[in-house]
Amino acid sequence: MKKRMTEGDVLGSFPVFLLLVWKHLRLPKPTKVQYSLARFLADGPRRRGIQGYRGVGKSWITAAYALWRLLKNPDEHILVVSASKQRADDFSSFCLRLIHEMPLLESLKPGPTQRSSLVAFDVGGATVSQSPSLTSKGISSQITGNRATLIIFDDVEVPNNSATYEARQKLTARVAESEAILTPGGDIVILGTFQSSESIYLGLIEGGAYEFRFYPVRYPAAEDVYTVYRGLLDPDITEALRARPELAGKPTDPT
Repeated sequence: MKKRMTEGDVLGSFPVFLLLVWKHLRLPKPTKVQYSLARFLADGPRRRGIQGYRGVGKSWITAAYALWRLLKNPDEHILVVSASKQRADDFSSFCLRLIHEMPLLESLKPGPTQRSSLVAFDVGGATVSQSPSLTSKGISSQITGNRATLIIFDDVEVPNNSATYEARQKLTARVAESEAILTPGGDIVILGTFQSSESIYLGLIEGGAYEFRFYPVRYPAAEDVYTVYRGLLDPDITEALRARPELAGKPTDPT
């Protein structure tokens, strides 16, 4: 007999919540890599970064993570920042649509006196605040003035804003500004894909303030684990490669 899932199971485990979101979206069960990424999102350090190949589902998983945080604590204030305002708005509108569609999230529906736009909304149960429960911004827009318990940088580095040294310095400064609006004990999550060998993400890694986790599309050669990937590969990928070196070059997530 299958054990019935309880509210405690959902609130106590982000992977469990992610499975329910995937079911609602009529997607297959999350893959091993997606579950590993989800665990790092939920249990990683306060400054964490995810470098994953396009298609692994970084943004969708992180949107589910934002909703899980709000379900656990409606007084969270989440700021989503992307290279373009449109991409950030897509993130927030996806979250709001799930709130309106998923019975599990019914308690988060904005009330009649709360903000409820696609780009800045409050959730049910939230106390009155100048900062929305979730809001979206472009990296070049004004982000100071908000307060946030969780800041998500979703692909802020793109070819157009990182082609020159000056552009990368400016972009790095914009990311650093986030510290001024983060509440004490708050989290910063960075999602991205390297655009060049001089990516701003490398600077964040070398600075030591952020812990990054790499999810490559293929298992790397053993000699690249601590050179190219600096020992920051997903532990499950590293362990699988250690046990079976012949996996090098094969997909990390065949499904």
